[in-house]
Order: sequence, then structure tokens, then C-alpha cells
Amino acid sequence: MPAKTLAELAANKELLKSVLSFHMLPGKVPAAEVKNGNAKTVQGANVALAKSGSFVTVEDAVVTQADVAASNGVVHVIDRVLMPPKR
Repeated sequence: MPAKTLAELAANKELLKSVLSFHMLPGKVPAAEVKNGNAKTVQGANVALAKSGSFVTVEDAVVTQADVAASNGVVHVIDRVLMPPKR
């Protein structure tokens, strides 16, 4: 992530909240249940999901580690930070 963007996120808590919630889907979605198509994020915008075999992408990010158990759901580690669309 560019330093300028990181600084902007640190200074703007609402933007940070928007970016973080753009990385979350409601419910618990293990990798085996990912379907090709769009999914609505907690932030409210859609993200494109794609799956081919065990290869999963979210927008242009690749899932590098899937199905990490968390107390409030399941985490899928991706290889980049996604930015929500401008409203």
C-alpha cells in the first residue's frame, strides 16, 4: 500500500472503517462454499468472487491462505488491500 494511502487511512477513521468493512462478508463463508459472482460486503459495496478448483480470488486479490478459524467467523488471507469504490 502506498505510504500516502496508509497515512490517509491513519488520519481518517471513517475511511479506515470503510476499507476494513469492505474486506468482510456477512456470515461465515468457507472457501469450499465460495461461488463465482458478486457478494455484498459489510461496507455495502459488491466484490467479485471467483473460484477455480482451490484457487480463489476476491476482485484482483488472490486468497493465499483460506479458512483460518476466528472466534467471529472465518478469515481468508489475501495478497493485497482492497479499496472500496468511491461513492
